[in-house]
Amino acid sequence: MPRRWAIFGLVVAVGECVAALQTAHAHETWFVRKGEHAGEYFSMDVTNLLVILGATVFALSAFAIHRTGWFGNTAALFEKAERLLPSRIQWRTVAILSGITLIANSITGVFLAPDFVLPSNGLVVLGSVIQMTIGVLLVSQISFSLAGALIVVAAIPLAGIYAPGSFLIDHIVHNLALALAFVFVGLSAGYPDKLAHLPLPIIRVGLGLTLILLSIHHKLFDPNIALTFLDKYALNFMPLLGFSGFTNLHFVFAAGVAEVTLGFLLLTGIATRFVAAGLAVFLFATLIVLGPVELVGHLPLIGIALLLVCHGSGSPRVASLAWRP
Repeated sequence: MPRRWAIFGLVVAVGECVAALQTAHAHETWFVRKGEHAGEYFSMDVTNLLVILGATVFALSAFAIHRTGWFGNTAALFEKAERLLPSRIQWRTVAILSGITLIANSITGVFLAPDFVLPSNGLVVLGSVIQMTIGVLLVSQISFSLAGALIVVAAIPLAGIYAPGSFLIDHIVHNLALALAFVFVGLSAGYPDKLAHLPLPIIRVGLGLTLILLSIHHKLFDPNIALTFLDKYALNFMPLLGFSGFTNLHFVFAAGVAEVTLGFLLLTGIATRFVAAGLAVFLFATLIVLGPVELVGHLPLIGIALLLVCHGSGSPRVASLAWRP
């Protein structure tokens, strides 16, 4: 038994990220609504204690990677490769993927995410026009600053007026961070010394906060939606590894704890390439299970993850490169 529990702890430490990135980043509200799991909450049993231990081990490992500079040579390779690529191709990729998502939203009639439709036909048309305009600006590379400004002054206020609070918790931080990053990316062409260092930490902090908010909102505070999601999509792989007592409730708790851990690491800029690489891998993996809705909705996150893999947390040397679209 002790050996079995030791192996279990190691599996949790490594597999916890998989739990988070398969369950959490699916944005459960895009696929299900609350089901029959009201009143189900976590108890601090041995399994959940091991989950917390696994998250701690993972965070300490990331901190060790960060402090020892294991990715120092990798950073140099990315910088060398960037000199051979078109100017700021990573930011251009984020813009194009974000634009495609907004254009797709405009065509399908949803606003900012697949789980929200504005409450009247007139507002749906208005929302579609706003998203189409921003999307075209981003895909065509006409003006990143204008696209970001429109998100701040038009898209976010419209969502703030008509979207439910739960939707705002899930999506506003990410969209605001993305918008501000685009504004400063565009302006940095004219003011590279003052503004070029801002977009990367803004987008990194925004993604980290979003992961933490999603975890607290849909898992740790109320696991109902996440449990309903697992009823429909059998992503709990732990019983397949021989841990039959690892229930869906344990899986949701592991996802929530792992998502908070990943969000904290991104927020603080610890081992950003390591964390972002894991995020990118599992974002691609979930596309196989969840299909087109997942793909369209997560295109901006895929772009941001790849951006952070290339640039890390935002070193002055990388961030000072001015970009002129």
